[in-house]
Amino acid sequence: MFNFGNSNEGQRTAISSADGPVLIIAGPGTGKTYTLVQRTIYLIEECGVKPESIFIATFTEKAAKELITRITNELSERDISVNINEMYIGTFHSLCLRILKEHLEVTRLKKNYRLLDSFDQQYTVYQNIYSMRNAVPGFSEVIQNGSL
Repeated sequence: MFNFGNSNEGQRTAISSADGPVLIIAGPGTGKTYTLVQRTIYLIEECGVKPESIFIATFTEKAAKELITRITNELSERDISVNINEMYIGTFHSLCLRILKEHLEVTRLKKNYRLLDSFDQQYTVYQNIYSMRNAVPGFSEVIQNGSL
């Protein structure tokens, strides 16, 4: 029998929902991380879900690191041997990048592709603004209106 600890009814429902994904939205300090950690343990321990089938997306690196640390600690406390690196835990952006890297062969990207940060994106537009004016219909109007 799984030990739900001090979780409330809503948390118990999220932890034990094993059919499909769960979206957890709650304010600060309400136990989102605790719920996700316990759900991960529940899926592995009670449902036999393989680590590579677990996907947890957060908005911040801090939250992702906290999740990884707490899941690792909980697995260790329960003496469950699992490679946490097989799980997909991270920010939306980091997880998308990981999926791209793992499946690069089915994309049109080359091995040495590069993701552009905000500065690089703006600089690329700046470098190519004159050729874009002629190539993209309505581009000049966008520039003049200050939308770019």
